[in-house]
Amino acid sequence: MPQDQLRRLLCLILPWVQIVTAFLPALGLGTSMAVVSAATRTPVVPAGYAFSIWSLIFALAAAYGIWQFLPANRDSALARRTGWPLAGSFALNTLWQVTSQLTASVGFGLFLIILASLACALWALFTARNTPEPGLAARWIVAPLTGLLAGWLTAASFVNLSSAARATGILPEHGIAATLAAVIILLAAGGAAAALVWLLRRDASWFAGAILWAFVGVVAANLGVNQVNIPAALAAGVMLALVFAVAWQRRRAGPLPV
Repeated sequence: MPQDQLRRLLCLILPWVQIVTAFLPALGLGTSMAVVSAATRTPVVPAGYAFSIWSLIFALAAAYGIWQFLPANRDSALARRTGWPLAGSFALNTLWQVTSQLTASVGFGLFLIILASLACALWALFTARNTPEPGLAARWIVAPLTGLLAGWLTAASFVNLSSAARATGILPEHGIAATLAAVIILLAAGGAAAALVWLLRRDASWFAGAILWAFVGVVAANLGVNQVNIPAALAAGVMLALVFAVAWQRRRAGPLPV
């Protein structure tokens, strides 16, 4: 079917487009995302090293694209059902990268793009959970890709919200109000993540891993040499413990019936 061929082609190409557009500044186009993020940094933003998770996500996305395009996997129900939402998330991630780097700003428009990408990633994650398929690819490509992508985009949505509010002047740069807003956003992020982990039960490992990595990054960022924010670090630490506890409990609860 033409639509099926288009889906397979998009899932093959878009992961590489994501990778290329992440390095536009190296090609002399736009401003690096690190510089853009630093300009509107808030206590919700993780330490820089935490963003290295994108390297793993990009690698898994490329592997997924190749796997689903192989003739042997043409009729894979898992590839067919996860293909469109993943293609949507890859395309939206590319749009976010291009927009942020070329405009050198983080506004509510980018926040909406992240939300749309998150919706696609969660769609792919829950679809994969409800489409059991034997084989190494399902376990070591599709599961970690959908889990890490959805988990990191969940965290990124709240990071983008705080940065957009800071960039537009809704939130102050320093002071008690800035710290209070950061704590509220971190608590909301932890609550949303814990709820999703609860719904995923034993299938939440990769998703929870990405969330925990983000909160570790937030704690590190707020206990750094150049920025010490004890309330934000404490809030992130408490949410880290909450998500871990829920993930541990739900893993013991057994899988949901499908």
